[in-house]
Amino acid sequence: MNRRNLFVLLITLVLLIGAAIAASLYAQAGRQITVFEESRPLPGAVLYDQTGEVIKRLGKGNVYIPLAQTPESLQNAVKSTQDDTTINQRLARLIVEPQGLWSRLQLAVLPSVLNRRYSERERLEMYLNSAYFGEGAYGAEAASQTYFAKPVGAIDLAQSALLAALIEESDQASPFRDPDRAKEARNTILAHMEQSGHIDQTEQEQAAQQGIDTERHEPGYAHHFSDYLGNILLDELGEERVYQGGLRVTTTLNRELQKLAENMFQDAELDGALVALDPKSGAVLAMVGGRNYLEDSTNLATVKRQEVATTLRPLIYATGLQESWALNHLVQDIQREFEDFRVDNAGDRYWGPVTMKHALVMDLNNAAAWTLNELGIERFNEFAESVDLTIEEVDQHLRLVMGEVREGLSLLELTAAYMPGVNGGNYIPVSGFEKVTDTQNQTVLAQPTDTARRILSAEQAYLFTDMLMPGTQYGSIRSLDVDFPAALTASSSPNDASEWAIGYTPSLLVGVMVKAPSEDETAAQPQLLAGDLWVQFMTEALAQTEPDTKEVNADDEDSEETPDEFEVPDKVETNVLIDVFTGLLASERCAQVERDAFIEGTKPTQLAPCALPPPEPPPAPRTPPVERTPVPVPEPEPEPEPEPEPEPEPEPEPEPEPEPEPEPEPIEPIEPIEPTEPTPPEPPPAPPGEEPPPEEPILPEEPGE
Repeated sequence: MNRRNLFVLLITLVLLIGAAIAASLYAQAGRQITVFEESRPLPGAVLYDQTGEVIKRLGKGNVYIPLAQTPESLQNAVKSTQDDTTINQRLARLIVEPQGLWSRLQLAVLPSVLNRRYSERERLEMYLNSAYFGEGAYGAEAASQTYFAKPVGAIDLAQSALLAALIEESDQASPFRDPDRAKEARNTILAHMEQSGHIDQTEQEQAAQQGIDTERHEPGYAHHFSDYLGNILLDELGEERVYQGGLRVTTTLNRELQKLAENMFQDAELDGALVALDPKSGAVLAMVGGRNYLEDSTNLATVKRQEVATTLRPLIYATGLQESWALNHLVQDIQREFEDFRVDNAGDRYWGPVTMKHALVMDLNNAAAWTLNELGIERFNEFAESVDLTIEEVDQHLRLVMGEVREGLSLLELTAAYMPGVNGGNYIPVSGFEKVTDTQNQTVLAQPTDTARRILSAEQAYLFTDMLMPGTQYGSIRSLDVDFPAALTASSSPNDASEWAIGYTPSLLVGVMVKAPSEDETAAQPQLLAGDLWVQFMTEALAQTEPDTKEVNADDEDSEETPDEFEVPDKVETNVLIDVFTGLLASERCAQVERDAFIEGTKPTQLAPCALPPPEPPPAPRTPPVERTPVPVPEPEPEPEPEPEPEPEPEPEPEPEPEPEPEPEPIEPIEPIEPTEPTPPEPPPAPPGEEPPPEEPILPEEPGE
């Protein structure tokens, strides 16, 4: 009896101990699951474009995607090869890694705990967000970005099957390492999906015929823009908040324009940068910083370069506009030395005194140097600072007219500096995001408002545009085919290492920089200028962003101005014909003319000498009429007949009336033919035996108005 009682007691004690152990195991397993959920780090900041699509995720944190946002094809691909029990066991191994007896016991009970705590869909969601897919990618979203450079919600059937295969063989089935094995493993998953009834035979065969993408991808797109914006967020919020704070960043990026810019550089096989801005808000709409981010992540759009071609010249003349210079203000295009600075004109040809507008249109080196010297470096530096261009003291030199900046300026900075010309004279600092929110949808960072600065008056801003527009019509960049209203400057750096183009339409401000290709690359393909890429991008961008506007305007026959045209302020008169050598009113008699815009009260009133009609020749002296004296006729011999009656004397011829003097010809400006290839005046030839005169022409006195 005692033995039996002792045995029962022993059995009871073992059962109690087992129950306690089991309860402890279940409790410990439950806590492990809770820790697993809570310790899952928040993802890095997610960048969204204007349409709400994901651009990129900053940092390396895992990204949790609800099952409802995961394609059915991926769910079915996983379930076709892994039943619920297998998914539970694999999920348990992700929660607890067996390293001893107790952890192995916990692992044994975890599937049961998971079954009790979560539904089948919840367990599948946890598994897809935690599984390892190879190449350092944990979770389906990271895997989709790694292998396909797209969000997991955008993958197709074949791509879903490949991801399911990568869960099974994360290393062997990598398309980057063994494309053939990747295709074989993918097609095996497709066959299982067809056998389990998730897809039909036709779908299986079509998906199995798709190729395998073997190119490595940086997750997301617009990588240089993401780096640019990420650096701003790091400065404002700190590394931990950006990389593990679960932030949501609403950016200013336009997906269509960004893709257009990226594809354009890929197709042209040129390395360079492009920046597209909204001129009314300063928002970055597109940014390309190089052709291949994986090969070189340097952002050529934001890096400072020491050679910026002649991109500063329009801003120098804009400083003249601030000083109330009109477009017909005369500048001196004469080769001369300014202390330690001397520069030659293209072709070693010089125009002498010409209008400021003509100097910019023809991109005259010496005229630009004279203008900067006349305005003063300090005065131009004030203008530069007002548009966020920092020109260091070492660079405050006349070398600026040739684009030599030792401390460097970036394409983004220079492009933004043109904003006052298209934004009614206002400058707004560039921005890449609208707001940043946290996991509770609370705003943690937003763009400040009321940041516009008045740089030029609205009238001066239009004059700036009016100076730039003729460059593509008859100026230094007339070879560019521009069939829409645009203000543009384009040029090469003095050492031909880079080419630049900055300009705008009424709705878009774009800057392009192209690194000059090597001789081998030039021989292999036709070289595209920065100006060519600017025209190509702007043409396609306008077609994308303004199709509805153009259709509406085409239907409105009474419309006098299309939205594509620059708006003329009320106090500005346009199309005034001006002689480029004197800045005075011109006519068809003048050899070199331009059409200028003038602010009310500044238009010249005097005619240029070339516009005056030639003097009338003096009238010929009058010759009095010669009177004719009749010749006497001898009388006949007398006859018996009566004498005949004498003939009447001839009447004198009437004196002709003097012709009226011609009235002077009225002076009326006649529509001229715009010059297509303006040429500077040639110096007179030297007399025989004498040395030719120096290149520098003798300056005529500047005429008054």
